[in-house]
Amino acid sequence: MDSTDIKLIKLLQKNGKLTMKELSGELGLSITPIYERLRRLEREKKILGYQAVIDEKKAGFGLEVFCSVTLESHKSEFLIEFKSEIQKFEEVMECYHLAGSFDFLLKILVADMDKYTSFINQRLAKLRNIGLVQSMMVLDKVKHKTELPFENV
Repeated sequence: MDSTDIKLIKLLQKNGKLTMKELSGELGLSITPIYERLRRLEREKKILGYQAVIDEKKAGFGLEVFCSVTLESHKSEFLIEFKSEIQKFEEVMECYHLAGSFDFLLKILVADMDKYTSFINQRLAKLRNIGLVQSMMVLDKVKHKTELPFENV
């Protein structure tokens, strides 16, 4: 990616609804080269899609939880099974397979503690090979960003 690609991506990260005309004005290029750059970045999977950023609390998700999961066994089949099963849970917004004191870190969004309790007891704990689940409730979201820090690349 060259500097124009990065400027284009930074503009779209701030406002994904910018029109080609607005992008043209910001970048000092005509619409055609911007359109071609955008399509190339999409084709190369550098731009994966466009989404609205929603206020979680105003949408009814009052509880955000980070949940660490430790598996009883680390056999390949169990890792694959866990990764596959976790995809089915709508409450799980993010899932990371980690090295360290636990195996997976989940970011979970639910309406309230009752919904979280139900999720843990009726869904997550019923998966095979679950050893330990630890929950960390978010008290305050101090920083949350969706824009990549291109200055650090």
